[in-house]
Amino acid sequence: MESHIQMPGQTGLTDQGREPVLRKKLQKIMTSVDLLVGYVPMHNNRFRQVVLIIAVLALIAGIYFSLRSQPDLLREARLGPVFVLALFAVPATIYFNALEFVLSARLIGHKIGLKSAAETSVIGGVANMLPLPGGVLVRVAALKAEGASVAKSTSVMAFVAFIWAAVSFGYAGAWLVISGATAFGLAFIALGCMGVVGCFALSMHLLDDHIITAQLFACKAGLVLVDAFRLYLCLLAINVAAEFGQASVLTVSGFVGSSFSIVPAGLGIREGVSALLGPLVGLTAAAAFLASAANRIIGLMVSAPIALLLAWKAGDQAKTGVA
Repeated sequence: MESHIQMPGQTGLTDQGREPVLRKKLQKIMTSVDLLVGYVPMHNNRFRQVVLIIAVLALIAGIYFSLRSQPDLLREARLGPVFVLALFAVPATIYFNALEFVLSARLIGHKIGLKSAAETSVIGGVANMLPLPGGVLVRVAALKAEGASVAKSTSVMAFVAFIWAAVSFGYAGAWLVISGATAFGLAFIALGCMGVVGCFALSMHLLDDHIITAQLFACKAGLVLVDAFRLYLCLLAINVAAEFGQASVLTVSGFVGSSFSIVPAGLGIREGVSALLGPLVGLTAAAAFLASAANRIIGLMVSAPIALLLAWKAGDQAKTGVA
């Protein structure tokens, strides 16, 4: 497999004679992944529509049974945390997503402005809800418009996903250990450490530039912290006396949900994983599920209108011939 994220003008592994070995290892991994993915008819629009419908029904069912098991969760709902979430936390997520996209472009030798990256991130986030990998397609298309190849664009998206995994598991694992779930916590931390080592090893072998990789780790850490704050606000909104550390453990569900590209935006999966993790730190499964669902819904309520406005603006500029 060719190296798709090597910086222009850098020799990387070629001069050191190590690239063929790494390339063969990566090729074996990608061959296995392609074999597994091949059994899923992802290019079939009808199949993806059915998956989306099932995911939506699963989410609705989860909300219903959560409220049925704890009917008092929404009786004393608080609007204050919802306003903080909508006005401050969601915009903070948009900012970090935009910064991540800027750094991703730099990783393959291209420059994208923060404003343009924010627009791409907002539209991509909403596009994730479509019965296709909308978020990835939007980001790849944006990078291609800047001159990057599709291969390089998809490679850097995968690299950033590995960083997200490392940060999410490491961060959640630390809070699991603090909360007393030592075995799970240490396992999560181990996964996080392996992810950190793996990402920097790839950076060393393929990029010879650790600075951007370190910046991406810092950016992802910021995103995970904001996500923890969002989940904490959602727990407060449904009147659950939770602590920030408890909400922090649920953040790993975001990565797990996004990993299942067969389901748009991990719909229902993130909430289900949150319900599984909640009891490990003293939250009920119902509260964890509802907080995760509320986080998703409020985020979409803020992002969707912005995405529609940006799409309308782009279409209007195309009609009038404005660049």
